[in-house]
Amino acid sequence: MAEQRGIKRARREKDEETSLRKFEDALHLCTAKFGYNTLRNEQRIAVLSFFKGNDVFVCLPTGYGKSFCYYCLPLLFDFLNDKSSWSVVIVVSPLVALMTDQVGFLKSKGFTAVICNSCAEAEQSSIANGDFQFVFTNPETLFDKNWTDVFTSSTLQDRLVALVIDEAHCVKKWGTEFRKEFGRLGDLRGFFPPSVHFMALTATASNSVQKHITRLLGMSRPQMVIRSPDKPNIYYSVSEKCGTLEEIFKPLIEELRVSRINTKRTIVFCRTLKDCSDLYLFFRYTMGKEFNEPIGVADFPIFRLVDMFSACNTPGLKQSILSSFSNPSGILRIVIATIAFGMGIDCPNVQRVIHWGPPSDLESYIQETGRAGRDGSKAYAELLFSKRDTGVSFMEPSMKSYCQNVDVCRREVLFRDFEIASPSKKPLGCLCCDICAMVCSCSDCQFNDCTV
Repeated sequence: MAEQRGIKRARREKDEETSLRKFEDALHLCTAKFGYNTLRNEQRIAVLSFFKGNDVFVCLPTGYGKSFCYYCLPLLFDFLNDKSSWSVVIVVSPLVALMTDQVGFLKSKGFTAVICNSCAEAEQSSIANGDFQFVFTNPETLFDKNWTDVFTSSTLQDRLVALVIDEAHCVKKWGTEFRKEFGRLGDLRGFFPPSVHFMALTATASNSVQKHITRLLGMSRPQMVIRSPDKPNIYYSVSEKCGTLEEIFKPLIEELRVSRINTKRTIVFCRTLKDCSDLYLFFRYTMGKEFNEPIGVADFPIFRLVDMFSACNTPGLKQSILSSFSNPSGILRIVIATIAFGMGIDCPNVQRVIHWGPPSDLESYIQETGRAGRDGSKAYAELLFSKRDTGVSFMEPSMKSYCQNVDVCRREVLFRDFEIASPSKKPLGCLCCDICAMVCSCSDCQFNDCTV
């Protein structure tokens, strides 16, 4: 009896070893497909856990490669399961601009991908037939009765291997009042086969937010792949709005006039569409003929040094802004934006993020400042606020405390609510934040050029 158990255990161990070797081969194939030399350990853990049949919650900093965790799934499942028809992944995403960016990237890598809410009837039929490896949609479309036949088609459900919730913090942030279908995504458990597991991804979620999201999504004992969102290359500073727009933004205007296309790539986040429009018009009229590059050229988006990104932009203009801003040789240097520019947009060369007014919570602030320094280079995050900004009822106390804090390291305030502590090797005072810089005595303190 003992000998039989030993034989079974040896066979099981051999099978597991063979399975793991095949998984590593498949993962290497996926890595090469996307042009990576190596994977981070967190990416590998997320993919392996999902393949083993677990729900997976991924919370990794911006620029860390979260998207690869689901980009690789169709290829991985096809390789390991020897399927005659390709696998399908449904990706739930909050913004059309984000979906468009991802679909374009996946198509450039040879995958088939589609956005549900913008496709024609013929493409709906193709989705139902499982003809696309990636199907991007929003929660509203998933619960739309007009799409029920598409998502419940037997062919699509047979090929479906994953339901991915990208920017999963929206489940908590928007799922109660603004976009209620985000709070209903857990109901999809009864919509798709039990074999289809969930993968949720976000760049910022405190311990309490993680529990809230996994509960709403009905994740049972998920694999948690978590890393602190603290990015040591970002310098944080906070200033109160004092003076006119001309006085506050004078340094940035001067930088544009002198440095032109060598101005630091900058995102200016505004809390309202009106603020966004007002600030854009201020830059436009203040710069005059210098607003475009070369000076005096006709005012077309491709020549602008500054542009505005919001829900009011046409799809074509949004794509033009994204292309110019993410292109190293693009002219666009400053994007004045609403939250629409804060999620998932891949612009690795952003050197500065300015907040013209604080968001309602720290998670949003960390998410948005994480747009800076994705390539690992030195970057700046400056928050400008007024007493009126912090007096609104919907702002969380922790965000108010961050604005009003004058004596505690910005990083300590930002990341104290996260289960994983910030890196043990915190940047030197003058490289950390404006508060630490005030008490720093190192020889590099003169570098402080982070203010607007």
